[in-house]
Amino acid sequence: MGGSGTSRLHFAVLGRLRASRDGTQLDLGSPQQRAVAAVLMLRHGRIVSRDDLVGALWDVPPRRPESVVRTYIWRLRALLEPDHAPGEPWRVLRSVPGGYSLSLAGGTLDRELFEQQVAEARTRASAGDPAGARHLFDTALAMWSEPALTGIPGPFAEAERSRLEERRLDVVEARLEAMVDLGECADAAAELTALAETHPLREGLHYLLMQALHRTGRQGEALSAYRRAHRLLARELGIEPNARLQQLHADILDSAAAAARPPEVVSRQERAPRQIPHAVADFTGRAEETERIRNALSQPPAQALPIVLVTGMGGAGKTSLVMHSVQSVLAAYPDGQLYVDLRGADGTPADPGTVLASFLRALGERDPYIPPELDERAALYRSRLAQRRVLIVLDNAADMDQVTPLLPGAPTCAVVITSRNGLATLPVSLRIVLGALPLHEAVGLFTRLIGAARVEAEQHTAHRILTACGGLPLAVRIIGSRLAARPEWSLADLAERLADEQHRLSELTVDTVTVESSFALGYGQLDDLTRQTLRLLALPAHGVYDLTTASAVLDIPAKAAKALLERLVGVGLLESPALERYRCHDLVRLFARRLAAETDPEQVRHAALGRLLDLHLVAAAESYRVIRPGHTVAPTALPVVPGGTRFAGVDQALAWSASSLDDILMLLTQTAATHTDRAATLLLMLDAVLMNAHLWHQIIPVATLVADAAAHAGDARSESRARYILSGALAEVGRLSEAESQVVRALQSCEGDEDVRAMALNVQAVVVGHRDPIPAVRLFREAAALAGRRGNRSLEAMVLGNAVQTRLCSEGIDGRTVAESARQVELFRQLGDRQGEALADYRHGQVRARQGRLDDAIAVYQHALELLVEGEQDFLRAGTLIRLSEAYTQANRLHLAVRCAEEGLRLTRAVRHEQLEALSLRALGDALAAMGRAEEAVAHWQKALAILRHLGFQSDAVTVEKRLAASGP
Repeated sequence: MGGSGTSRLHFAVLGRLRASRDGTQLDLGSPQQRAVAAVLMLRHGRIVSRDDLVGALWDVPPRRPESVVRTYIWRLRALLEPDHAPGEPWRVLRSVPGGYSLSLAGGTLDRELFEQQVAEARTRASAGDPAGARHLFDTALAMWSEPALTGIPGPFAEAERSRLEERRLDVVEARLEAMVDLGECADAAAELTALAETHPLREGLHYLLMQALHRTGRQGEALSAYRRAHRLLARELGIEPNARLQQLHADILDSAAAAARPPEVVSRQERAPRQIPHAVADFTGRAEETERIRNALSQPPAQALPIVLVTGMGGAGKTSLVMHSVQSVLAAYPDGQLYVDLRGADGTPADPGTVLASFLRALGERDPYIPPELDERAALYRSRLAQRRVLIVLDNAADMDQVTPLLPGAPTCAVVITSRNGLATLPVSLRIVLGALPLHEAVGLFTRLIGAARVEAEQHTAHRILTACGGLPLAVRIIGSRLAARPEWSLADLAERLADEQHRLSELTVDTVTVESSFALGYGQLDDLTRQTLRLLALPAHGVYDLTTASAVLDIPAKAAKALLERLVGVGLLESPALERYRCHDLVRLFARRLAAETDPEQVRHAALGRLLDLHLVAAAESYRVIRPGHTVAPTALPVVPGGTRFAGVDQALAWSASSLDDILMLLTQTAATHTDRAATLLLMLDAVLMNAHLWHQIIPVATLVADAAAHAGDARSESRARYILSGALAEVGRLSEAESQVVRALQSCEGDEDVRAMALNVQAVVVGHRDPIPAVRLFREAAALAGRRGNRSLEAMVLGNAVQTRLCSEGIDGRTVAESARQVELFRQLGDRQGEALADYRHGQVRARQGRLDDAIAVYQHALELLVEGEQDFLRAGTLIRLSEAYTQANRLHLAVRCAEEGLRLTRAVRHEQLEALSLRALGDALAAMGRAEEAVAHWQKALAILRHLGFQSDAVTVEKRLAASGP
C-alpha cells in the first residue's frame, strides 16, 4: 500500500499470489502478469528495472518484451488503483527513473508478517519460553497455504520459490525444536520422520528426530535414525554427520544400557484394523498440502471430530496425496485405521449401510449382532469408536448423504475424505482444493518417472510436455510411464504429438489408464443440460469465465448460468479460483470440445461463439465511443446482449481492453470464417484501444486472418474493415510496403462505407508521406473533407492533425496549415477527447515553434503532457517530450532540453518504437551540441542515423547526416 485511499490493500506470496481490497480478492490476471506482480511485491520499495522484469519472466525473451511488460504494468495499476484520477501520479505502483517501484505500507505483505512472527518466536525461544515460541511459529507457518508463488512462471519465481521454501523449512525446524523442548516428543517424532525422508540432507531434522525418539524412550529407533542419516550423508555427499549429531549419538549409546523401557500393552493394537493402502513409492510434490494434512491429523484430541477434506478434479492426485500424507501419522491412531473406496465418481457409489457393516466387522463385531437398519448400524459404529483413536479414510466420496453415516462421534478419531464434490456443508477442520501441479513439482514427478538424465538432456522439451499435460498429476504420470517403458523414445517426438490438440487426449493413455476416462466419470454423473453446459463452455479457446461471458455462451440468465457452473465445480470439471469466476482445465476443455463436435449440431456451436462475439462487440463499441467521442464509425445498431458493458470514462474503457484483449484475439481467430462480418466489426472497434496501447504486433496475424476470410466469402465491407486495421498496424510497425498494398485493397472494397474510406485514405496518406509529402497532404485533406461531410468530427480532427504534421515535416507552414492546426485542437476540445486534444497540442506546438513563438510552443507541449496519463499513453508522451526538448534547445534552455530528450528516449525504448527512438536521439544530440558537448552529440546522432537508415526514413536520415557533416571530420 502507499498513500491515502489504498490502505485497504493486502498482498500474499506465501502460497498462491494474492491481492485483496477490503477482503475481496483481486484477479491479478494471466500467469505472466502475476509473475510481474510477484517481482514487484518481493522487491517492494526498491526500483525494479524493465530488464529485471524481462529476466524474471523469460529465459528466452520474445521479440519486444518491454512492450509486454509495460502492458502488464498498466493492467496492474488499473487493478490496484481503480479510483485513480487522470493526471494524478500513481501512488501504489509508480514509474521511477530506471523502472518501477511498488510502495507497500507495513503489515501489508504476508512475507513480512511471517518474518516478524518468526523473529518474535526466536526471541521467545531464546528467553526460555518454548510454549510462546511454538505458538508464534505455528501462527507464522499457518500463512503458507501452498508453496510460495504457486503457479507463477518464470526464472525469478523458480528461484524465489526455492529460497522461500528453504526459509519455511528453517522455521518448521525451529518449531519442531520448540515442541521437543516442551515435551511434545511423540508428535514431533511423527512429523520429523516424514520430513527427514523428504529432506534427507538437513542434519538438523535428523538431530531433532533422534532427540524426540530418545526422549520418548525409543532409543533403538533413535539409533536407527542416526544410522540412516550416516549412510545418506556418506552416499550423497561423502561426509560424516556433523559434531552435534555425533555427540547426540554417543549420548544415546551411553544411556541405552541403563534405560529400561516400560512394557507395552499391545492386545488392542494387535486386534486393530490396518486397512490403509500403501502409498505410491514415487510420490513427488504437494509438500505444503502434505504438511497441512499431517498437522491436522497429529493434533491431540479436541472437542470436535477432526475432518480433513481433499477435493479437486479427476486426475489431480487426491488419493495419492492422502495415502502419502497419512503414513507418518498412523502411530497416532493405535486403535486402527479404516479405509473404503466409496466409488463416488464412477456412477455406482457404495451403499453406506454396506460400508458400515464392513467397518463393524473390522472393529470386531460379529455378523449376528450387526443391525439391519442404516441408522442402527451408524449408532453401533459410533459406539464402537467411542474412546478409541482410529483414523478413517473415506476415498472418492459422492455426496453428504453417503458420508454422514460414516462419521464417528468421538473427537479422539479423525476422518480424511477425498471427493470431486466440494461437500460444501461438511464441517471440516481442513479443506484442501487440489489444482494443477506447479511446473517445478511436475518436473520433479516427471524426473522420478523417467530419470534425471533424460530430463536434463531435453529440458525445454520436457517443459513443453508438462505444459501440454496442464500440470495434471495423472497426465504427467501416464506420459512418464510411457516414456519409462520406452527408453529409446525421444522427448521431442512425444512433445510434437502432444502439441496437436485434436489428438492430445489419445496420447494420454497407458495400458487401461486414461486421462479421458477420469473426466468421463464426472461427466457421466451430469444431467443433459449440465453436460451441454460443459460442452459449450469448452468451445472458446480461452478457459476462464465470469458469469456475464458464461451466460452469453449458454444463452441463459446469469443466475441460471451460475447454478450450472457450480454444479460443474461440484463434480470437479470446473474450478472456481475467485468469486463468480470459473476456469476450465485445458485437458477438460479438449475432452468437452471433442464431445461437443460429436454431440451438438454445428449451428449450435457456431451460435454459442457468436453470442460471445456479440458480447465483446458491444463492449468494444462502447469503448470506442468513450475513447473517441464524436467518431461516427462506432455502430449504432448493435446486438442486444444481457449485461452489456458500460464505461464511466476512458480509464475504465482502457482497463476493460487490457483485461479482455487476449481473449478477444483468440475468439476472433476462431470466428473469422464463421462470423466474418461481426468479427471484422469487432476488429474495427479495437482500433482505439490498439492505438492507445500500441499493440499492433498482436493484431497483425488476426487482422490478416479476418481479411482473408472476408475475401474468401466475398464480403467486401468486412474485408475493407479488416484490411484497414491491418494496413494501419503494418504502417505503425514500419512495414510500409505491406501497409500500402493492404490499404489499396481496403479502398478497393469499401464502397458505401464512407467512414472506413476516410480512415483508409488517412492510412494511405501516412504511407505515401514517407516518400512524398505533397500527395500525402492532398490525401489527408480529401479524407478530412469526407469525414467533415459525414459529421465525423473526431476523424476530421485526427486527419487534419496528420496533414499539419506532414506539412511541418516537408514544405513548412502557411496560413492554411495554421488554420488547420487550430481547428484540430478546437474539434478535440469540443468533443471532450483528452487524448485527442493532447495529440492536437503535439502538432499545434510544432506550428507555434515553426512560427518562432517558442514560449507559446512550450506552453502547448506542457499542456499536452498534463492531459496524458503516465504509464498508459507513453507513446504520445514520448513524442511530446521530444518536441518539447527541441523547443527548449531553440530557446537556449539546454538543461531542460537534455532532461526532456532523455525521458523521451526512455519511453520510446519502453514502447519499442524505433522511429521515435531515432528522433529522441537526434533531439538529445542537438541539445548536447548546443551545450558544447560535441563528442556526445555525435555519438547520439550516429545512433539515430543508423536507425533511420534501417527503417528507410530517408528525409529524417538526411537531416541527421547534415548535422554530422556540420560537426566536422
